[in-house]
Amino acid sequence: MEDDVHTLAAEQGLNLEALRAALAALRMHAGGDAFYVFWLPRGSIGSDDGKKRSRTLLAFPSPDAALGFAQRNRLVHPPAVPRLRLLSLVQLLRAMLREPSITALHLVFDTEDLQAYPLGHLPPGLHLTRADVLHLIGVRQ
Repeated sequence: MEDDVHTLAAEQGLNLEALRAALAALRMHAGGDAFYVFWLPRGSIGSDDGKKRSRTLLAFPSPDAALGFAQRNRLVHPPAVPRLRLLSLVQLLRAMLREPSITALHLVFDTEDLQAYPLGHLPPGLHLTRADVLHLIGVRQ
């Protein structure tokens, strides 16, 4: 993981110590360092008409939480099957910083009952906009 931290700092021209401090703060607030995200095949969430849409990267504490959210919110229709990936906080930040269409990162808290939050809403978690992330890692805008 330390290699990933060095790589991200080098790629983005970040202060290594500021990045380490930001990651430690995120770990503390999010309750972990590894999260599951689901990748859906292109076109499986409606039509994008070739346009780049802003996206929120949803990261879940478990594969069951990720799949439960996708199924409950009808984000997946057969035969499309979401592919889960386990990503560290460093990898999530890297994805967000590399892809301008990802405008927010939502780290979902461990939820025992996925039915407890309203359908169509994000589950409880730590929501960070791109500006929040840049501020957290010490990038002046």
